[in-house]
Amino acid sequence: MKIGIVAPGIWNSIHLDMAQALVALGHDVAIYTEDARAPSGACFLRFREERLDFFVIHHLRRNPWTWLFDRLAKPWLGRRFFTTLIAMARYFAATRDCDLYFVEGDWIGFFVAILARFMRFRWIVCIHDSDYLRLPLAFAGRPTSSWKEAVKLWVLGSADLVRANSFVTRDALVAGGCAPERIRVVPLHITAWMRVDEIENMPAFKAQAHAEVHAQWSIPSEGRLLVTMCRLVPVKGLDLAIRGFAVAARRNRGLYLMICGGDRAVPGIGSYREQLARIAADEGVAAQVIFTGNIDIREAKRYFAAADLQLAPSVIDTFNYGVIEAAMVETFTIASDMVGAGPWVKEVGAATIVPGRDPEVWGRAIETFVASGVPPFSGSAITAQLEPKRIAAMLLELAREVVHRRI
Repeated sequence: MKIGIVAPGIWNSIHLDMAQALVALGHDVAIYTEDARAPSGACFLRFREERLDFFVIHHLRRNPWTWLFDRLAKPWLGRRFFTTLIAMARYFAATRDCDLYFVEGDWIGFFVAILARFMRFRWIVCIHDSDYLRLPLAFAGRPTSSWKEAVKLWVLGSADLVRANSFVTRDALVAGGCAPERIRVVPLHITAWMRVDEIENMPAFKAQAHAEVHAQWSIPSEGRLLVTMCRLVPVKGLDLAIRGFAVAARRNRGLYLMICGGDRAVPGIGSYREQLARIAADEGVAAQVIFTGNIDIREAKRYFAAADLQLAPSVIDTFNYGVIEAAMVETFTIASDMVGAGPWVKEVGAATIVPGRDPEVWGRAIETFVASGVPPFSGSAITAQLEPKRIAAMLLELAREVVHRRI
């Protein structure tokens, strides 16, 4: 089978791993993407790596033949709508032998949906967010736009099939108006940068990480460390993490909460880190809450390994790689029921899911695991469950379903 993948910025995304996994299973892959290494917004940089065929245009430059149309449409459609549309039309024309295309995201899917009105091809749109869907959720900074909502629903209805990356994503799509019979759930995969193959002795790695992180942040060696690892934005529910932690910490003074992630300015709030610091002060646990700022992706597993427990209290999180990374270094997670990756991590014994957003309930869950310890589990179990070739095989089943017109 020959598969097309439409994924702008593929080298800075998770999607190159999946393209390589499809090749490893014996399939050819043609990729449309955008990158600074291409010389033009009009002409493709074309090259092959093994069985990956790349079609690349520059990620910023406009096509000179569509420059005027791009400028006129910029207030409504972005800075180079027609440049992208023409480039993608040329890509689809050049790859007519593809059996099916995976399109990563609804905005790039908008271009594909337009072209599908004039060109014949089969495609699956892959959805990894709940943005612009009409959901019964409220949190500061939630993006809303009636016309973008309409575009998203049109794209969902135009594709041959919709791939949701979790059951949380599926439920959000259904609540937002997508027909449930059009949706298939296939999780995301373990990425190359997440792998822990080089760690030969996990207990020794965790002990060393514990010592290093505790020393770096002046945490007593006997202190129990809880960690969060995410962008500092309201949708991640970090206010609940602090309030739930405070419930447990008031009865367990040896607890510390480390909040890892870069600050964000939130409309109507300002610095979200400063708001979280105020919550910690109001709860009386400011001295036990540590803000690290952004943690380099190469350092994340060391922080996860150093922790006794991870908290993932998201308001809605369509997947959440943090719970996967924590499981891989054998750190247990307490997650909300709106964390997409939660069921897969729970299945291998690496997480418990706490429904609702009551700080008292979260505090009791924290206390339970602090007091009784974490049940043993193997980090390799989640790696095997979400191994790229396994997920690629699941995606190929969707492709065959569409190609054979069983939908």
